[in-house]
Amino acid sequence: MSTKVYRRRRTVAGILALLLVGVLVVTGFAMFSLLSPSGGSAGDPAAEQGAGSTPEVAAPAVKPGTPASAVCNEAGIKVSGTVDKTSYAADEDPKLTLRVTNTGEAPCDINVGTSQMEFKITSGADIIFNSKDCAADPTNLVKNLKPGASETANFTWKRNRSAEGCPSVGAMPGGGGATYVFVATLGKWSSEKVIFQLQ
Repeated sequence: MSTKVYRRRRTVAGILALLLVGVLVVTGFAMFSLLSPSGGSAGDPAAEQGAGSTPEVAAPAVKPGTPASAVCNEAGIKVSGTVDKTSYAADEDPKLTLRVTNTGEAPCDINVGTSQMEFKITSGADIIFNSKDCAADPTNLVKNLKPGASETANFTWKRNRSAEGCPSVGAMPGGGGATYVFVATLGKWSSEKVIFQLQ
C-alpha cells in the first residue's frame, strides 16, 4: 500500500470520527433539554411545582376566644331606704328616700319607674301608709345601671294614713314619740327596715 493511499484513509477516518463526536454532542444536548424541567432549574421549588397547582398556606394560629359578655347579676342589685331624720317634731314631715345600686360587675337594665316603687310605713302589724295605695298614673322607666351606679327617688310623707284603693281615711298616725318603720321596695328588691319617731 502506497503512502498516499494510507494518508488518505487516515484522513477519512479522522473526519468520520469528528462527525461521530459531533452527532453524539448534539444528541446529548437534545436529551438533556427533554429531561430538564421547563422554565426552571433542577431543584427550583417553583419549577418542581406542577402547573396550575395551588401553594399550601399555613393556617393561622387560633387566637383565644373573646370572653363572653358579662351578664347582669340580679343578686348585685341592692335597694336601701333612708330618712332625713331619726326623730321628727310635730310640724315636720319625714322625707323618705329609696336608693337602688348595682353592686355587681356588669351593667343591668332596671325599671326604676313609679310602677315599681313602694314606700311603706308600718307600726307593729299595722300598715300606716303605702305609696301604691294612691299612686296616680304609675309609669315605667328602664335605666341601665353600670357597676357601682345608683338611682334615687324621694318621697315626702304627709303623716297621713292610706288604704288600698285610696279611700279617704280620717284617722291620723300618732305622735308623742311613737315609733314607725319604713321599708323601700323597687320591683323584687326591698330595703332593710328603717326606724324613726314622730313627736
